[in-house]
Amino acid sequence: MTHRFYDFIRKHAEERPDTPAIIDGAAQISYSQALEKIEKFSGALGSLDLGQDSKLGILCPNGKEYLLAFLGALLKGLPIVPLNFLLTPEDLAFIARDAGIDVLVVDSMFVKPETAPLAGLFKHRILVGDDAEASRICGQATRFEEFLQSGERAEGLWRHDRNPAIPDVILYTSGTTARPKGTMLMEAHFMANCQGVLPYLPFGPEDRVIMALPLFHSFGNIIALIVLKTGGTLVLTRQFAPKTILSAIGQHRATILPLVPTIYSFLVELYARGGYDVSSLRFCVSGGAALPEALLRKVEETLKVTVIEGYGLTETSPVIAVNTFKGGSVPGSVGPALPNVELKIVDERGETVPREAEGEIWVRGPSIMPGYWNRPEETRETLTSDGWLKTGDLGRLDKKNRLYISGGRKKDLIIRAGENVSPLAIENTLMNHPAVAEAAAVGVPHPRMGEQVKVCVVLHAGARAEPAELKEFCRKKLPAFMVPDIVRIYPELPKTASGKVIKAKLRSAEE
Repeated sequence: MTHRFYDFIRKHAEERPDTPAIIDGAAQISYSQALEKIEKFSGALGSLDLGQDSKLGILCPNGKEYLLAFLGALLKGLPIVPLNFLLTPEDLAFIARDAGIDVLVVDSMFVKPETAPLAGLFKHRILVGDDAEASRICGQATRFEEFLQSGERAEGLWRHDRNPAIPDVILYTSGTTARPKGTMLMEAHFMANCQGVLPYLPFGPEDRVIMALPLFHSFGNIIALIVLKTGGTLVLTRQFAPKTILSAIGQHRATILPLVPTIYSFLVELYARGGYDVSSLRFCVSGGAALPEALLRKVEETLKVTVIEGYGLTETSPVIAVNTFKGGSVPGSVGPALPNVELKIVDERGETVPREAEGEIWVRGPSIMPGYWNRPEETRETLTSDGWLKTGDLGRLDKKNRLYISGGRKKDLIIRAGENVSPLAIENTLMNHPAVAEAAAVGVPHPRMGEQVKVCVVLHAGARAEPAELKEFCRKKLPAFMVPDIVRIYPELPKTASGKVIKAKLRSAEE
């Protein structure tokens, strides 16, 4: 079996051994060093008493240890379950049991007295960091560096004999509305997605890419794999903080910046105050949530760099469509489907709708998951018998085959007095108000209209705007049935680790 990503890292190690693969704070790991450490981690895994159903969980922030463990396990053929460290201990315990994780790589920063019961779920614990209290809580745990040094490189090339029904990676959804569910993906899915993205976005060996996106998330995962496949350098940051990101761009002369829209909003605000150098950037990438046109223009005007917006799901490895570097940004569009992805827009019966008409986005191709882990019913609801994945997102295709996410999620549509109200249309409108930094529209129950439109807004630092003013702004821009019934101003909106607004919490918030 070809090891795919390992083969690329080995090739870079042979041809450009001293090129940095990973920059993690003061630590810098070249491709030749990365190759050795990946092989040794894989070899050390072979010394554990692994069963056919064994799996490796990774509970770490963005750091070299995360990547070495992920790539080492991929080389060994030991299934990997990246863990979202922002989930509750209860949700993490649920994932550990649901996936059947028996080996855990955990950063000491997540080992606390209140999480002690979680540590007891795993047969083997590999601890990152030198925290004595974390070591005590973990009990019999091996330090990451000691574990790494115990591995034999030659042993690392021997594949683990595992249950063939288990995928290479199980990526769990964020679980904002229900229990997290695991998306089953193979290394081949990620490779196909990389191959689909690269004709559109020119990542290369000279690029230094800021990795502030969490590596456990599908967006961060695929960007990291693209960079390593092409021989570039990953500049890891452990915080989504705009100040940290801007400082890292200047310090490392970064050339590509992938982020979610929310972080771009605060980043350009900070950059405008001065003191940061972003002249090395070639382009930015936006994904994870819809990028309002007003914010797109603001980022491009402020940073003087093109922002390329894309769209995808965890279930699709994740990129489905992305604007091309050659074509530049197209406001409102997430670009054409990748060359190796089929895409169609369908009605409620699953029939293809005419060009420019709105419907649900369905996709098919080599990067689509085979199903959800231990969730046959949800799998049947999401995948058709002929391989189409129902995204649950509403969109349309223009005459140039560019995709527009026109209504957001089907489940997020607001039905107000019988009218379909697009939250995305309201949010994009409010983002054009000079005082608004963020906006999220949700439906809340109403005895007469079925649902009312509630908009939750965060203002720019120092800006002022009253709810009545924001309603009037919408009244001038939107049809009457889309004008918000309720406007609330918040200091911040609840979000997942990837930067998506948790709308379920906004719906349930007291009026």
